[in-house]
Amino acid sequence: MNEQFITTIFGEVPAAKATEWRLVENYFQPIKALYLQDGVTEIFVDKFDNINYEQNGQIRSSNLSFETEVALDSFITQLSRCLEQPLSKANPILDARLPDCSRVCCTSVGVTPQGATLTLRIAPKTVMTTDKLIEYNALPKAMFDVLIEHIKMGSNIIVSGNTGSGKTTLLRALAQHIPPTERVVTCEDTQELYLDWLPFRVSLEAPKREESNVELKTLIETALRMRPDRIWVGEIRHSGAADAFIQAINTGHSGCITTLHANSCIDAVERIQYLISSSGLMSYELAGRQVTGSVDLFIQASRSPIYGRKITEIMTMKNHQPHYIYRFKEEN
Repeated sequence: MNEQFITTIFGEVPAAKATEWRLVENYFQPIKALYLQDGVTEIFVDKFDNINYEQNGQIRSSNLSFETEVALDSFITQLSRCLEQPLSKANPILDARLPDCSRVCCTSVGVTPQGATLTLRIAPKTVMTTDKLIEYNALPKAMFDVLIEHIKMGSNIIVSGNTGSGKTTLLRALAQHIPPTERVVTCEDTQELYLDWLPFRVSLEAPKREESNVELKTLIETALRMRPDRIWVGEIRHSGAADAFIQAINTGHSGCITTLHANSCIDAVERIQYLISSSGLMSYELAGRQVTGSVDLFIQASRSPIYGRKITEIMTMKNHQPHYIYRFKEEN
C-alpha cells in the first residue's frame, strides 16, 4: 500500500503524521510571513523576542516575536519530534532539513543559556544558473567559462568560503554542466544539493537521527562501490570525511567536488591538509602532497557586506605549486 501524503507549509509530509505537523505549523505562525516573503533566504531567532532575517544579501531586524520563551521551545520541541531528532540534555542541538529542503539548526538552553535559538536557511525556490550568477556579478563570464570547462573535463575541485558565501549555490549552478550521461552520487550530512535534473544520480545523506549513526566518511566510501562517474560531497568538517574524499580522487575518480570553510584557496589547501593529518593516518607533509597532487582546482567564494557574494579566487595546482588564474580586486 502506497504511503499517503499531505501538503503543509514545509512541503509534503506523511498523512500519518498530519496532526504532529499541523502543530508545528501552528507554533510557526510568528515567523510564517517571513518564511513566505520573496527574497528572504535566512531567518535568525536569536531569542524568542529577537528575530532577524537575511533578504537580498542583507541582514535586517524585525519587530516579530514569539509570545514567550515557552512558545519558541514548544515549536522547536515539536519540530524535532516530527524530524525524528528529539532534543534532550544529552542532545541539545537540532541540525536537520525540512520536507521542502530548507535547513534548520536549533539550540536549547543546554548550549545557549540566554534561551533557545533557531536558524532557518530557506531552500531556494528556483535553481540558480551560471548565467544568473554572471548577471549578479559573482564572476566575469570568461572565468565562468573556465569553471564550466573544468566541470566538463572532470577536474577535481574544492570550493571554499565563509558561511553563507554561496558555495552550495555555486555547486548547483556548475552541476547543470555535468554531461547527462554520467552517474553522479552526492554525499551530504544534511541534503542541500538536490541535483534532481540529472537523470543518473543518487543522493546519500547521513542524518543525525536516533536510529542512525552513519557518518559522511561512510557515505563517501559507500559511493565508491556504486559505480560513480562523479562523487559530489557536501561540506567537509571532519578528518574522516576529508581523508575519504582525497582517497577517492587518489584512486582514479575524476569530476569530484566538495566544499569547506576557509578564508582563501591557500587556506583551503592547509585546512584539508590539517584535517587529513589530524586523523593520525599520515603526516602533515604527506597529506599536503596528496591534496596538491590530486585536486585540480580551488575556488574561493566570499560574502561581503559591501560587494555581496562573489567568487574572489580561482587557483590551479601544477607540480604541487599554486597558480592563480583569477583574483577579485576590491578597488575595481
